[in-house]
Amino acid sequence: MRARAVIKAIHRIHPNWVFCLYSAALIHGLQVSESLLDVTHIAIAPNTNWRKTSGYIQSHTLHDSSITSSDNVPCIDLLATLLDCLCASSFRHGLAIVDSALHYQLTTKEELEQYFLKHGRRRHGIGQARRTLAYADGACENGGESIVRAIIIELGFAAPEMQVEIEDPLQPGHFKRVDFFWELPGGSTIIDELDGLEKYLGRGNPYAQFNERNVVSAVQAMRRERIRESRLNLTGARVLRFSYADALDTVEFFKLLSTAGVPLQ
Repeated sequence: MRARAVIKAIHRIHPNWVFCLYSAALIHGLQVSESLLDVTHIAIAPNTNWRKTSGYIQSHTLHDSSITSSDNVPCIDLLATLLDCLCASSFRHGLAIVDSALHYQLTTKEELEQYFLKHGRRRHGIGQARRTLAYADGACENGGESIVRAIIIELGFAAPEMQVEIEDPLQPGHFKRVDFFWELPGGSTIIDELDGLEKYLGRGNPYAQFNERNVVSAVQAMRRERIRESRLNLTGARVLRFSYADALDTVEFFKLLSTAGVPLQ
């Protein structure tokens, strides 16, 4: 990733600089939206006169002196980084960051709640941080799922269960994991599946390697997805499929979820 390479290059030039905020989150291996990585964030001690703010580097006062090293780069420790990020970011981006910390089992929700209680007093943005943490769910497998789940919550719908295993009605004892899941009063269920090109064309840049072999592979992947979806339909669930772009169109996405009967909070 370009942002990681930039941080590494800055570290080689300034080995004593300590990285913070989204830069530290990236170094810790968390899911950070690319839109948050255009700037590199540096921590400085309180009452320090030095300030560096440009189009590429911004400095921030160090609230917690806990400094560690991750990937051989000095940065603010994980818990302080998560508090900083959730105070500064939107609900969507913050949820992706904290979900990934829980998913990779780097911390627990309970540990974060205690840390926020101890270190969050009078912090600007702490209300937003606590709200984001309240919805954190380590079952999310990637940042895209977390952001879509945040959109669902922002639109007023009940938070879905994530990565629920559904038994295949044609193969008892075999289970298929679904991205988003709601069980409604009366026992009926709704399944949402987040679609992406990488599911059909492989990871990386699919267009750069688009050739006959990839076309065959994509068709086979689409066939597997059709079979998988038909099996899910046999359970009696309402199955929706949408892309990340579909979710960002919140007006149409609201119509889709409400028409499908996804419950409101």
